[in-house]
This record gives sequence, structure tokens and C-alpha cells, in this order.
Amino acid sequence: MSLHTQVLVVGAGPTGLTLATLLRRQGIDCILVEKNAGPSTTSKALGLQYRVSELLSWMGLVDRFIARAAPQTTVNLYADGERIATLVLDALEGRAGAGGFVPHPIILPQSETEALLGEALREAGGQVAWNRELVDFTSDARGVVGTLSDAETITAAYAVGCEGAHSVLRKLSRISFDGKTFPHDFVMADVAIDTTLSHGQGHSWLHPDGIVSAISMPGEGRWRLFIEAGAATKDLGDDVTLADVQRIFAARTGDMHSCISDPTWLTRFKIHSRMVERFSAGRVFLAGDAAHLHSPSGGQGITTGMQDAYNLAWKLAQVLRHGAPATLLDTYDQERRPAARAVLATTDRNTRIFFATGPVGKWLRNHVFMPLLATRWMQRRLVAKLSQLDMGYRSSSLSWSRRQRRVRAGDRTPDVVLQAGAEQVSLYALLRPARFVALLTRAHAEAGALLESAGVSVRVVAADGDFRRLYGASDGDLWLIRPDGYVGLCCAHDDLATVAAYLTQVAAPILADTRHHAATWIPTCLSQRDNSSL
Repeated sequence: MSLHTQVLVVGAGPTGLTLATLLRRQGIDCILVEKNAGPSTTSKALGLQYRVSELLSWMGLVDRFIARAAPQTTVNLYADGERIATLVLDALEGRAGAGGFVPHPIILPQSETEALLGEALREAGGQVAWNRELVDFTSDARGVVGTLSDAETITAAYAVGCEGAHSVLRKLSRISFDGKTFPHDFVMADVAIDTTLSHGQGHSWLHPDGIVSAISMPGEGRWRLFIEAGAATKDLGDDVTLADVQRIFAARTGDMHSCISDPTWLTRFKIHSRMVERFSAGRVFLAGDAAHLHSPSGGQGITTGMQDAYNLAWKLAQVLRHGAPATLLDTYDQERRPAARAVLATTDRNTRIFFATGPVGKWLRNHVFMPLLATRWMQRRLVAKLSQLDMGYRSSSLSWSRRQRRVRAGDRTPDVVLQAGAEQVSLYALLRPARFVALLTRAHAEAGALLESAGVSVRVVAADGDFRRLYGASDGDLWLIRPDGYVGLCCAHDDLATVAAYLTQVAAPILADTRHHAATWIPTCLSQRDNSSL
């Protein structure tokens, strides 16, 4: 039996589910296959960072996630029986305008994240094909043919591997996956704890034998325990027992009264740090853990993977539905590989600091880094880094800054409430249909017609209030916002040459009545591009 689709998505984790949902919402036919027989039941990744909350707000899903999430904005650090620092994970100042969406972290087990994304996929008319394992594929200039374990074949224009560290698409595409494995061994346990510890907060104990962390999970008295291997865990077998967890917890925290019970997940693992040499090969793309592996702390892997999905989804939709040039897909690797590399550098550095192995490293951690972490300045810096709100694409070929503003092309767009005539509308509400949005601070009929001919939603808005304060918006600006919440273009509202040239990268060929003008505008515009501003 052979099936036909536009995009074959392999792997129904958070990345694959996000990608398939966004494709379906944009009218792209896709088939999502998953080798497992049903949805995940283990918690796995527990945290979604600030940037993911913004993605979920565009998808109209953030309220569902918040309703199931565990509140946690504080992490307490202990050493030698005393609390030495409190890390506050509060809202980051200046990241949204008044009345706009304020990003924040979401503490939710991965199984719940996948359940909510699966619900969104079904609402978009899609579904997961469970118990369908990709075992082989071929590809050429026309498309991809994937073969499943039951000998069924799927023909698609493109295929995306979201199936994790052991990605079949990556291996068969002969894309290297280089990196390292840290020497540490870890135990992870999802349990109930009868304790006086404050639920709704996190707790970490520094101990010579290794760190123990307790993270609040949704549900009364439910916790995630994260235990670093050390002298006390060398005698553990492959199957960790509840008694092992209770013994290590008591020994390292000094808490002999808390009672641990009702484990729903006990596992041992190592931390891997790896990344592919490229995010695509021909008509095959890689996303999420298939492309990069991170330390599980801080929710960096799932946050990066879901952004991979958002970046790729709108580009596939532009090419397959809106006639954009296939070269647009080349920018997926151009943008996401440097982003993943930067996240890996951060997670590697944090792993080396927090899980120092030698006496010198542990001394520096306990007596230099931890006192610094107790300061609000250091906490704001760490939270800003982990949030991924500062991740951007200024060096991308899709980022054109013709007017230098506070927010530049390639930067994330903070949510602001815009004044459009007598109406007020938030920018994030405009992004919800996953389409380009153009904000003109002065009406221009020809520019508006040109943008609308390329499928862009055009709004004439006032350059005042938070739009002026946060963005540096000025009268006569034209801001073209990408579907994934980044500024693509900032130029003068009447700079039709630049607008036309930019649209040739991301949209269908310009309509016949403007094409002869574009033929003149484009070479001039491209020859005058100020690459130093990208």
C-alpha cells in the first residue's frame, strides 16, 4: 500500500506534534508517523521556557498549558544544612507592552505537553499514525519515499525527522551527529513526597557525593527528583529502586523525615551533548533531538526543538501552498543551526559548573559561582539566557534592516497592543493565523497592495505607546513580521524596491501588474543591501 502527502513527519514528540499541527493549520497535508504504539506516559522533559510560552500564545494554546502546569518561580539552593541562595524565576522586565502577552516558564511533564499538542493536532484535522516505524527511505529531486516496518510506503515532497537521538532519517541521510557524553551518571525519579518542603518551589542540595534536586510537579505532593551520581550511587544496578532513592535523598539532604513513595518513573541516564553537521540534506530536514541533544536541566532541548518546528513549518507552507521559491528552505539550516549551537554552548557550560567533578571545580562552584547566583543581577542574567528570548537571526539572509531601530530585523518581537484606527489589537493576536504581518505607521496604498498580493496581512498602526518605546517605531516605518515572531524587514513605508525584493525571497512571484516594476527594483535593491546591518 502506498500513501501520498506533502510532508512526512517522523516522530510524535513535542517537536513533531508542533510541526504537524502548524502544517495542518496552514493547509498543508502531512502524515505524522510514530514507532511507539501510543502516547508517552513518562514525564521526560519537565520545563518549557519563556519563549515556548510565546509560541503557545500564537497557537492559542497557552491557557490550556497554564491550567495544567505546576506553579514554580523559586529555586532554593542549600549547602551544609543551610540555604545559601534563592533563584527567582520571575517575569523578565520590558519583554512585553502593557496589555500584551508576558512570557513565563511553564512546569509541565512532557507527557502532558504531548497530550495537549496531540489535542491541537486533532482539532486541526490531523492525527498520529501510531505503531508506524520508518525503516528506510529514498529521495531525489522530486520528493521522498519512506518505507515503514509493515512495508507500507509514503511518498512526500519533503520529510522531517523529529524522532530523537536515534533518528533513522538522520542516519540514512549520512548526516554526522558529533559531540560528547559527560562522565556523570544520573538518577531521575517522579515520586510523591510527604515533606515539609514548600511545594511550588524547587530545591537543590550541594553535597560532596553529588547534587540532589527536587522540582515541583503538577499534582498534590508530586515531585521530580534529579540525583547526580557519586560515591553513594556506584553500587546501584540498572534498575533503580525506591529504597535507593530514599537512601540517597536522606544522606545528601540531611532530611530523615520526608517519606518518598508512589514512583511513576525511575530511570538512570547520562547527559549527551551532540549536534548535526547540517539540519537538512536535499528534501530531508531534521528537528529537535534528531538534530541536537542537550542537558535535561533548564528545558533547553524541548524549547529549542519546538522553535525548530515553528521555523520550518512556515517556510514549508510558503513553498508548498504559497509558491515561494524552494531556496527559502535553505534558511532553516542557516538560522536554526547557529541557534542550537549557542544553546549547546550554554547547557555545556552550565553542566560543567553545576556538576563539577574535581575538588577545585566544586570549590569554585560552591564559593564563587553560588554566591554570585545569590545576587539579583546574576539571576536576571541567567534567566534571560535560559529563557531564549534573546535568541535571534540578525545574521540571516532573511533579516533586512533598512531603518535602525531598537528592535532590528532578526530580533524577537515583544507583544504590544497596537492602535489601528479606532481599534486596538495585540501583535500576537495578529500572528495567530501563522502568516506574515506588515505594520505600516503611515498608510501607503501601493505598498499595501504589494504586500497583500503576497498574502501578507497589512495593518496601519500608530507609532506611539509601547510600540515606540519597545521597538523604537517611528512615523513612516514599515515592519514586516515573520510568522514565527521575528522581524524580517524594517524599512521606510514607501520603499517599494526593498519590499518587492524581500518578498521574492519569502513569497510567490509578484503579480503581473507589479512584476515589470520589480524587475527594475530588485537588482538595485540587492546591490545596495547594507550587509553590516543584517
